[in-house]
Amino acid sequence: MAVFLLLLLVAVAAVVLVLQRSRRRLGARPLPLRDRTLFDLQLGDIVQADARDWVVEDRLVYEEDGFQWLEYLVRDRQDARWLVVCEDDWLEVSWLETVDAHLLQPLPTELTWQGQVYTLREQGKATVTATARTMNRRPGSCRFADYVGSEGRLLAAELWGVGEDQEVEVSAGWRIDPSSLTLLPGDGRSVYR
Repeated sequence: MAVFLLLLLVAVAAVVLVLQRSRRRLGARPLPLRDRTLFDLQLGDIVQADARDWVVEDRLVYEEDGFQWLEYLVRDRQDARWLVVCEDDWLEVSWLETVDAHLLQPLPTELTWQGQVYTLREQGKATVTATARTMNRRPGSCRFADYVGSEGRLLAAELWGVGEDQEVEVSAGWRIDPSSLTLLPGDGRSVYR
């Protein structure tokens, strides 16, 4: 019986030794995933909103005269939204969807879209850098205009390029309470590319 226990202990010690060596070869134990904030979401992270899981597919950093704000492109299958994070005197978080809207040039101070009246809140020119893309990391600069409607409704316009080649992107949505979102770390990879 003593010989059997001795052989069993030797076998267990050998298994433990092999497991430790294989763990060292593969590197130290994986780093624990750290919590995410609205300011450090990365490619592949999950944003839970509207009872759905949205995967971060891109992160754009806008800068105007030293002031920065973030826009995350999040997707759930074929649906896409923009999660806009702006911190000035307080934190403003918006949830926007790209829409088909035609804006007049020059941009008006007031406009009506889908029966809602929107008033120009702010406009300017920003430099934009994409951090999650492999190509076209620096989309360049755009003119932007932010409009506010009733009940927290928002309309945002971005004008890219100049002259006849100018593209206008319009997004509509609303401000949201940041605490309504759940942010989960992902694996750092795109799901949809």
